[in-house]
Amino acid sequence: MTTLHQAIALHQAGDLNAAEGLYREILAGEPEQADALHLLGLVQYARGDGITAVELIRRAIASAPGNAVYHFNLGNVCRDLDDPGAAIQAYEAAIELQPEEVDYHYNLAELLDAQGQGDAALVHYRSAMALEPGHAALRLDLGACLQGLGQLDEAVAEYRAALELVPGLAQAHNNLGGIHQARDELAAAADCYRAALEADPELAEAHRNHAAVLEATGQAEAALHHYGEALRLKPDYAEVAYKLAALRGEAAPEAAPPEYVAQLFDQYAEDFDAHLGGALGYRIPERLRELFDELATGVTGPRVLDLGCGTGLSGLTFRDRAAWLAGVDLSPRMLDKARARELYDTLHCGDVVPALEAESDAWELILAADVFVYLGDLAAVMAAAARALRPGGWLLFSVEQGDQADFVLGKAGRYGHSVDYLRRLADAAGLSVRAVRATVLRQDFGQDVQGWLLALQKTE
Repeated sequence: MTTLHQAIALHQAGDLNAAEGLYREILAGEPEQADALHLLGLVQYARGDGITAVELIRRAIASAPGNAVYHFNLGNVCRDLDDPGAAIQAYEAAIELQPEEVDYHYNLAELLDAQGQGDAALVHYRSAMALEPGHAALRLDLGACLQGLGQLDEAVAEYRAALELVPGLAQAHNNLGGIHQARDELAAAADCYRAALEADPELAEAHRNHAAVLEATGQAEAALHHYGEALRLKPDYAEVAYKLAALRGEAAPEAAPPEYVAQLFDQYAEDFDAHLGGALGYRIPERLRELFDELATGVTGPRVLDLGCGTGLSGLTFRDRAAWLAGVDLSPRMLDKARARELYDTLHCGDVVPALEAESDAWELILAADVFVYLGDLAAVMAAAARALRPGGWLLFSVEQGDQADFVLGKAGRYGHSVDYLRRLADAAGLSVRAVRATVLRQDFGQDVQGWLLALQKTE
């Protein structure tokens, strides 16, 4: 047996020290021996030294650039070092050399998907699937990619194909439930979540999703049970802790978890406009426009920042008044819808306070239509808005009516605020309250949701 074969045998047996010694012995006599460099890099990778691993594997590639495995493993190490650009480049090089390898396409697809490049990921998921159609996990991930892109019928087909291969694939049942839930097919969604939990009783996400359906269908006690199970299985599940606080009437957190808000609106992006304007009777952007036209008669061509812009309903309402219109939202899929309208001069995916803090004295008008209902403590956002406004600039927003408390988290998972609280915050931030109007914000299960419209102005 040659020294290299001995080293590989030791490496495969888990004896990294002995394997490393032999790899280094080989390299002492032949410093650019490609296999030894590559394998020594994998030893360092196994020990957690990714930087050294990259250096060694790159030396191996320099000696033998046509070895696809070297490029593939370089991609794996760069991915784990959180260097997605280098990882993508390495995976692409491996595929160019050896396009028939399923794992090369699969790993690249997963990484592209994680980077928000769903369309590019889809190409490689499909390439991998063509090479290995019986790969259930691959079909599951392909379905999730399609679901993220809004191609729901195609996603359903992939999930069902995965379940034909592995009937107990809990995540496929769970994801199918999510599609039914997004389509408001709650009975079918509940069946899927039950199937997911039968297959894997410790899938926290399925407990969370099943709880949401139970809550929506008025089964509060059962919903509490499944939310509790989700939190037991995943103690750092911030959105579940938030929902439990809402349902139990416990002390409210300062805001809804951003990941909860993003997922909530991603889920409803496809049908959001029709549902909001139709079944829910939502007209807040138009009412804010009426308020602005009434109060800000001398303002022409303002720079406008639309917080929580969603699909662009406020953009539609204010575009003709704005010289520059910017939007920010937590939901990538809502932003895709807004981008397709071609209303905004710029769109950004992020939270409201960082968006406000990005520029001082930059805006004549800041809008927040149905946004602050997901924020309880508004002190930070009010102060940031005041700094972001130019002198004389306006902040127009809607909130749900709360009780005597500063803010309260309702069972629907939205906050209500008191006018006294909002007035105090405005005064502390240097904003003058120019108008407070009571209004009906929307319908919720056939009931009017009472709210306030406020217009604040930055004092000169």
